[in-house]
Amino acid sequence: MEPLRPWLAASRPERALLAPLCVAVGSSYAHFDAHRGPGHSVHLVVALAAFAAALGVNLFDYAWVRLGAPPPDPKTPVPEELVTVDARDAIAAGVAAIVLSALCGLALAPLSGAALLGYGAGAVVLGVLRGAPVVGLDTLGWGLGEIASVVAFGPLAAMAGFASQTGTGSTGAFLAGLPAGLVATAGLFGRRGGDPNLEGEVERGIAVALPLLAAGAIALAARSGEYGPWAPVAALPLIVASGVAWRLPPRPTAADFARWERPVLACAALALAVIVGSLALAPPR
Repeated sequence: MEPLRPWLAASRPERALLAPLCVAVGSSYAHFDAHRGPGHSVHLVVALAAFAAALGVNLFDYAWVRLGAPPPDPKTPVPEELVTVDARDAIAAGVAAIVLSALCGLALAPLSGAALLGYGAGAVVLGVLRGAPVVGLDTLGWGLGEIASVVAFGPLAAMAGFASQTGTGSTGAFLAGLPAGLVATAGLFGRRGGDPNLEGEVERGIAVALPLLAAGAIALAARSGEYGPWAPVAALPLIVASGVAWRLPPRPTAADFARWERPVLACAALALAVIVGSLALAPPR
């Protein structure tokens, strides 16, 4: 297990698990919208594709941060817990994961059509470029990185899931994806913890506000009929996530965010699972 530890730290599978849940929002919305779809096997393949793509994006995120860092001195021993993955190796692994995701999408094309590939590719491109040095949306500031996350994990992921069942996108799937994108972004905000471009108080405030904003979006989607009747239950873990963020120190460090991230990711995953369940189990409208 020890040789895998650096790769787990680079690929962050606990973050990547949010991607198949966001895609499942779209595929479950297809059921809610009275589309029969090609079957349960497609749900599984799309989930695998989303997970592989998210691992690839995480590896690129990891590589962007480490590009340009001096290589370790081979004469200096490094403790096992501090061993890291080389940026170039991370990029190569990221490309391989994204290629695996694309192959899954191509395998589904005869059943689902090409729209799935287009929406999925858009989400991956946004994810890969979000943290790119100099020109990435994270580095440009103005909250563009978070907006990219909302779009990639929200409308694009939901429409990819919807297209896997219907062969096309829809305005309803787009709207259903927006709250899911906010939920995922709230869970992933910790990846920027300790960002030198943000004041500590601002980071803490965003960490508190994002889950509440996502909870409000879920309530609006349920009230407008885009989610199942018990989707508002998904707001409960998000309120818990906001409370966890409130307990961060006034000027949180990267270490503070690292401790905060795990429970908040769990809350985001639970909220997304409730949304998926509310759509999948509700009678088609």
